[in-house]
Amino acid sequence: MDKNKLHKLQKKASGQMTNTMTALITGLIVVVLATALAPEMFSNVAELETDEDVPEWVPVVMFLIIGAGLVFLIWRVFLK
Repeated sequence: MDKNKLHKLQKKASGQMTNTMTALITGLIVVVLATALAPEMFSNVAELETDEDVPEWVPVVMFLIIGAGLVFLIWRVFLK
């Protein structure tokens, strides 16, 4: 095999490995942040349930929006 061709293949494999590692590290960071921030976001929405001025449907919708947003964020990071 030609040395130039071998060098190109090694460089391509190295670049793919770097991209894969970057995606995995980014995914790990996003998952850690999502799991750290999710309880805080959900507890703030839970406080809306006790507020008399807030309609009953608002906390339910907010729970769904936050949950779907976190799932989509994690899903999007890994399928980038």
